[in-house]
Amino acid sequence: MTLAWPDLLVLAAYFAAVIFVGFWFGRTERSTHDYFLGGKRQHWLIVGLSIIATEVSALTFITVPADSFWGDWNYLQMYAGAIVGRLLIVVLLLPAFYGGAVTTVYEYLGQRFGPCTRTTASLMFVASRIVGSGIRLLAASLAIATVFGWPLEWVVLIAAGIAIAYSTFGGIKAIIWTDALQALVFLGSGLAVAVFLFLSIPGSWTENLASAGEAGKFHTFTWSGSLNNEKLFWALLISATFQNCAALGVDQDLTQRMLTCPDLKRGQRSLIFNTLMGLPIVCLFLLIGTMLFVYLGTADVPSEVVEKTDRIFPYFIANMLPAGYGLRGLLIAGIFAAAMSSLDSALGALSSTAVTDFYRPLKAWLNRHGSRASSHGQADDARDLRLARFITFVFGGLLASVALAFAQYDELLWETFKWVGLIFGGMLGVFLLGVTTVSRGNDGMNMFAMLSSVVVLAAIKRVQEQQDVVYIAWPWWVVIGTVWTYVLGVCFHTRRE
Repeated sequence: MTLAWPDLLVLAAYFAAVIFVGFWFGRTERSTHDYFLGGKRQHWLIVGLSIIATEVSALTFITVPADSFWGDWNYLQMYAGAIVGRLLIVVLLLPAFYGGAVTTVYEYLGQRFGPCTRTTASLMFVASRIVGSGIRLLAASLAIATVFGWPLEWVVLIAAGIAIAYSTFGGIKAIIWTDALQALVFLGSGLAVAVFLFLSIPGSWTENLASAGEAGKFHTFTWSGSLNNEKLFWALLISATFQNCAALGVDQDLTQRMLTCPDLKRGQRSLIFNTLMGLPIVCLFLLIGTMLFVYLGTADVPSEVVEKTDRIFPYFIANMLPAGYGLRGLLIAGIFAAAMSSLDSALGALSSTAVTDFYRPLKAWLNRHGSRASSHGQADDARDLRLARFITFVFGGLLASVALAFAQYDELLWETFKWVGLIFGGMLGVFLLGVTTVSRGNDGMNMFAMLSSVVVLAAIKRVQEQQDVVYIAWPWWVVIGTVWTYVLGVCFHTRRE
């Protein structure tokens, strides 16, 4: 696809702005406290915008329009659970994290239970984040590859390379500020394409809306049916509550942002702002998919797009948007924003977890057992900062590799939910055990409870795939994992030192 000079100008302005913002706000990183927590001086509004960029990212920008184009608005049902899950985080989890003055949420588990619980939860986070963020990067990269006709491998490397550069240099401050900018870019591009479709679709909007309604495109709620129906409202309400509580409350990727605010009140405010903004954003991208259906229909969609359903929106950008007005450039900038915001926050979270929850405890253990004396002080922290930057770079390469490994998967949005459902339940269960009880939960037993929940759910998934039947639908997996871990943990007393 050939871009006109206005499109190239928009793209150039976007990349220049991202590079400037990332390096400008990350230029004062002098310690791991700055690198991981931004000195705890970040404004709640900027933090809230950055959470939007990471949470919405490529999966919303690319796959939600595809979901409503080929199907309906069923995805919106999950937002009821998203609201409940966020409120639980505000009330239960954030006060515990701020009270413990932690750098990562897994430090809280170490304070509450001990090192086994902390290490196990950290490992589960690393596993879920590597796969989840790799899929998010892939979703955006597929879109860019479709628009430009570039090889997917090069697109993944380009998107990853840009994000790795400013994330490695500037840490969480660079990530927060660039993500806030990127949130505005891809939301602006979404609004622009919605306006274009509104003005371009022939006929009256009354007739167009009626035809979309007759095709079932506005169907949202499924109130009755089997509890194993993956689109039943009650199943999705419960599942989405657990998933959102886990994704934003016990996943360092998103919770790290809230911990950069100066105090609990402002950390809570950032999440409440995110909750209020989430509903109209999801509705916007669902509406884009419905409008695309009215504008394009399905008869003339190329077979390669039919086979790869997530590519319908990129196909529209490449072939239907007018050239020479900067609109294509803005939409492509929006896709790049989705790709980079999917990756950079994962890099910051993985790096902080690796240093805080693995390297530092190991170093402390070696010092206690006489391996060598620690230098402590500024020199010690300077080494940790260099290590954090190196780990950020390494994880960037790993996430790019995962993205390429999942290149043949369709329906990436639901594939991500299924994967994290295997792991998030165990993590959420032990965090809820910590904040809802005072003396329940044994360090070693917690580790067994979390790992066994993954084994049980993986076995359920495997059996169902082999027999091609659904005994327990995927929305229930995170619920089962949470309850399993909580019930096992509550049977044992916490041992106090």
